[in-house]
Formats: sequence, structure tokens, C-alpha cells
Amino acid sequence: MTGARLVVGLEGSSLSAGERAFLERRRPLGVILYPRNLETAAQAAGLAGEIRAACEPSPLLFVDQEGGTVDRIGPLLGVAFPGASGLGDLGMDRVHEGAYLMGRAARMLGFDVDFAPSLDLAQPGTGAVILAGRCYGFHAEDVVLSGTVFLHGLARAGVASCVKHFPGLGRGPVDSHVALPVVDAHDVDLVVTDLAPFAKLARASDGVMVGHAAYPGFTGDKTPASLSPRIHALLRERIGWDGVVYSDDLLMGALSGSLPDRAAAAARAGCDVLVVSRGLDEAEGAADRLEAEGIGEAPEALARIAALRRRCATFPRTRFGPEAWDALRAEGERWLEVLSKPRAARDVDGPF
Repeated sequence: MTGARLVVGLEGSSLSAGERAFLERRRPLGVILYPRNLETAAQAAGLAGEIRAACEPSPLLFVDQEGGTVDRIGPLLGVAFPGASGLGDLGMDRVHEGAYLMGRAARMLGFDVDFAPSLDLAQPGTGAVILAGRCYGFHAEDVVLSGTVFLHGLARAGVASCVKHFPGLGRGPVDSHVALPVVDAHDVDLVVTDLAPFAKLARASDGVMVGHAAYPGFTGDKTPASLSPRIHALLRERIGWDGVVYSDDLLMGALSGSLPDRAAAAARAGCDVLVVSRGLDEAEGAADRLEAEGIGEAPEALARIAALRRRCATFPRTRFGPEAWDALRAEGERWLEVLSKPRAARDVDGPF
């Protein structure tokens, strides 16, 4: 059952016969949904139900929901959730409220795990540009504070979290979706700054996602972090993280080689879960490669995945309904109205 280590993407707004057959045959850990899969709230909730019924055990449902430029759920709710930098500037109460509202919306649609928050630092000239709006600040202390309350908001809403992109993408000079960022910094500098939020918050999260940048200061070469045993050892041994580790999307331009090659390298390096954003034929090839190499069912990885499933099973499931969705929309609209007021007026209104 090597599919148990995969999170895969779908092509459209409903399950095709081929996708249903893949889920039945491979039984992946999860399915991640993107804007191409999400047309309306009712359709999204219906698709989640289709996916859950397609195989046993039911796949977990994943989403990238940060707010701002990475806002999958806001368009369905009619609420444009602010991004990390915008909320961080408004204070910790607002970060928590945003995470809680996003989490409740995600849970109502059927999602189990949010690939958030980002703990990258907004480095001048790099992270502040490449990750525009997606960072909670330049200083590690600010990111730790915001990340802490975001994680609490998601947990309170009944959604599992995942901090990213270990060991920090803030210094990356290019977008890893397009090319390999090479972070030219000394290992001591990286530990004191970029690594610090992960060291503080990994244990408060339900997962850690490793990015695709290269860190010669840590590894001595330009191997992408997701494929580097040294970076994974940093996470497991120095940080002490013993939960699930995800790869970032293996189809990103930062990586080279075929998808099966990428998946096998990521699994050998230490990724428990391999994320493939689309293309089930390629995902099938990746699963076959893991099986052929005897690494698809590594006991430690499967044990951590099983623990994640148990964690998600503890969250109460929220039934989707038009009235409940409309009520959440109204709550979100009132919250945005509060955010739009001058600071003095917001302080009078108090926490939302």
C-alpha cells in the first residue's frame, strides 16, 4: 500500500472514473484541493464526500489556506482573508481570529489538514519579495508569536496544521516553483534566524513541510532540502521533531529528474509524505518506484502517518449546510469590517 505515503491532486471539480480507480487501488494518505477543484462551497463539500467514500481508509483532505495570495477558501465564502503580513501588522488577536475563521470554514467543507502557517522570514530583497505577503515578519521573535497564535486558532477550529518551509525560505533569491533557490548563508546565521521559528514551534504543530531550496551552509552542496538527508537530520536530531514530515510539491521547478526519481530521493532523505499536486499517472509511477526500492512502506514513516490519522480523527466533523455557511460568511464580513477601522476604533470593539 505504497500510496499511503502520497498526497495527490485532482484535475477537476468532481472525481473522474480514473481518479476514483486510483484512490481505490493506491489508497493514498490524502488528496489536496486547489482552486481548479473548488467552484462553490456546496460543490467543494460534495467533492470532499466523494473523496472520502472512494476508498478505505478514507483519504485525508488537505488545503493550502494561508490567506492573502494563498486563499483557497475565501472565494468560496465571499471573504478575502488577509495574508500573514497584513494580519501580523494588526496584532496577535487578529492573527488568531483569522486562523480560527479560516479553520472553521475549512472544517465545514471537509478539510482535515491545512498546510499552514508559513514560518519563513521576510528577508529584505528576497523573502519580502518572493514570498510577498506570506511572512509574519523579518524577526524570528515576531514570526514565533504569530505562528503560535495561528496554530492555536487552527487547532481550536479542529484542523491539523503544518509549519513550512523548513529550514526557512526567507533568504531564497528565486521562487522554488520555478527554479532552485540557493541560500548563501553561514550555518550559524541560519540557526539563529531562519531556523529559530521551527525550533520553537515544530512541536506545537501537526507536521513540518521541508522546502526545495539548497543550503550549502548546512549541507556543503546544492542538494535541495527536501532531498537532503543532512537537512532531515537537522530537523529530526537538532530540532527533535518526531512527527510527520512532508515534502513540498514534488512537481516544482526547483527539482530535476522524473517524478519517480524525485519521490524516491525525498523518501530516502526522510520525507514521510510525498506531495504531488497533479498528474495521477506520474503519482502512480512514484508509488511503483517506492515499492520497487522497498521504501514505500517504511515502518517509522507509516507509524507517524498513522498517528496523524488518529490526531485528525479526534477533531469533530462539522456538517456543511447553506445556513451554517451563510452565518459563517456574515461573521467573516463583520470581522473584515472591524479590520478596516482605524486602530482606535478596533481597540474599542475589542477582540472579534
